[in-house]
Amino acid sequence: MSEANRFTTEEWETQLEAIDREIVRHALACRVRLLAPGVVERVLQDDTVVCGQDNPVAFKTLRGLLVMHYVESHHMAESLGAEQARAMADTVRAHLARKLGPLLDSLLPDAGQR
Repeated sequence: MSEANRFTTEEWETQLEAIDREIVRHALACRVRLLAPGVVERVLQDDTVVCGQDNPVAFKTLRGLLVMHYVESHHMAESLGAEQARAMADTVRAHLARKLGPLLDSLLPDAGQR
């Protein structure tokens, strides 16, 4: 079994959901409006100006989790195919939105930022 094929579809989904749940948790700790345009890119560039709350440890972890999400998504696409990986990621996001709806809403950009 190759490295990319190390998980079943259900295991990939569980892995991605766990990563995304932690991303949300750390974004909330830093009060980063992660869903606002350009914010993910700024977090990846280590730009702490996007934080509404100074929390260096949570910010560093958030950045690492965003990288991990990208890497795991890439591995999923290699293993499952890009279309199936994209559909799975959409399913995970919808599941998290149902479970964490109010928390995710707090990460939406302010009306003035849209």
